[in-house]
Amino acid sequence: MSGKDNVWKTITLVLVAMLVATAMMTLVFYGQLATSEERYRSTVASLDSISYSLDILFNFGNGTKVWHNDTRIPLGFNLYNATMLATRGDLKSTYYPQYQTHFMNSIEGVGGDSSKPSWAWMTWHFNESTGKWETYDIGADMVTLKSTNKVAWFYQDTSKYPDLAQPN
Repeated sequence: MSGKDNVWKTITLVLVAMLVATAMMTLVFYGQLATSEERYRSTVASLDSISYSLDILFNFGNGTKVWHNDTRIPLGFNLYNATMLATRGDLKSTYYPQYQTHFMNSIEGVGGDSSKPSWAWMTWHFNESTGKWETYDIGADMVTLKSTNKVAWFYQDTSKYPDLAQPN
């Protein structure tokens, strides 16, 4: 046998070994992926027993609307708590103990404009039965949330109450 044949045999052997190693690594990584997906599903199922997700809309009254879809919140959170979580605390509010609720002054820097004295943050929920948005008649701290909720904060002119524009 010549030296050239030995070189080609060695290269072929190395390439076959690399191919086998790559195939084995692919199988290992595929197995890890399947395991990770199962762990993810299990974790989400566990989370569902202690939390739920809801959709929160922020309508800033200037044409800007921001949805926080599938916002995961712990069981027992009210609308105020969920708003704090969704905005990462970027809000200003005043607590009124006699009403046991907060009045929202601003969300993400919007609100409290002295040139708009009749403007305020209103809370809304989407009524699945009627297919319409409806205002809450209680403060955000009093609103108990469920996983089926679609809720909204809408900064709007309240001088026309109850004939308010819908947040969508």
